[in-house]
Amino acid sequence: MIKGQRIINRPVAEVIDRVKLAMAGGNFEIVSATDTTITFRHGTYLTESAPSLPKRGTIRVETSGKNAATAYEIEAVGFAKYWLMLIAVLFCWAIFPPVLAYRALIYHPKRLMENLLAGV
Repeated sequence: MIKGQRIINRPVAEVIDRVKLAMAGGNFEIVSATDTTITFRHGTYLTESAPSLPKRGTIRVETSGKNAATAYEIEAVGFAKYWLMLIAVLFCWAIFPPVLAYRALIYHPKRLMENLLAGV
């Protein structure tokens, strides 16, 4: 699970509203939402690009003085995750499969969340 945190100079309610708006534009599926937490899914198996692989995650927003401390957790899920890890291990001598698996399982989900929160 990939974790991160960002401080945003806005009230918690405004941050939640802006994150939901950005998620709607990014084809996220909001599974559940409360006043301080959003649980979501993103991506599909029917894709040919690594950034669109299935992912799920949680965004938590807490008050930190006048700012909002936004913490996220995201991970790739399902068959594609295990398939990429298997290919990376079997072909570790080829260098490229492990690098591509790392980018699909770690780099792209983290970049997705950083870009989402940068838009808030």
